Amino acid sequence: MDAKELLNDNDLHPEYRIALAYAHPDDRLAYHAMFELDRRLAEVVAGSSEPMIGQLRLAWWRDVLGKQPEDRPSGEPLVAALNAAWGAHSGGLEKLVDAWEGILLAETLDRNAALQFVQGRAASWSALAAGPLAKESSAGIPLAAQAWFLADLLSHLSDAGEREVVAGLANGTDLRSPRLHRRLRPLAILSALGSRALAAGGVPPMEGRGSALLALRVGIFGR
Repeated sequence: MDAKELLNDNDLHPEYRIALAYAHPDDRLAYHAMFELDRRLAEVVAGSSEPMIGQLRLAWWRDVLGKQPEDRPSGEPLVAALNAAWGAHSGGLEKLVDAWEGILLAETLDRNAALQFVQGRAASWSALAAGPLAKESSAGIPLAAQAWFLADLLSHLSDAGEREVVAGLANGTDLRSPRLHRRLRPLAILSALGSRALAAGGVPPMEGRGSALLALRVGIFGR
């Protein structure tokens, strides 16, 4: 099977499918593998009734990412995709595992836990720019990624207190989407959707007809 056929677009959330559609063809698998890893880690946390069990499953991914591609287990499509698109650079995604582990172990989602979670997930984008995108400029990535991940986190919270914590973080964040390099167009789309959702009070990023039009505009023009 060709490496590009290893992962299924339908497994991704709609926002990620839209963002992936605007990735450069040479970068598509690297993006897809990062998105899929994030989704898998989220499933580990959501499906773990005991933190220790979740930690063991997260540790497996941390161990995989820390190895050289030739030393990783075979037979797992996501591992094969990471090997093909990220290679040894996939070690930069360990911070993504750390971010999800932090949420798994947090007794309450306070300001510090939420901030570390968002920043940890945002670090995966910097790893993408430094690795698979061949040292593409990372200028603007932290700000753009935080806008998206704050919105994504807020849209998945139902507890009023936790929503207030994340909304407070968003209020202290510059929500203007920075201009990013063309190869980071998927992030530009997600950042714009996140900024829009946060400005609207934390609605789901794809809520309303305007979200699709915004994604289309940013996908074509960059902002």
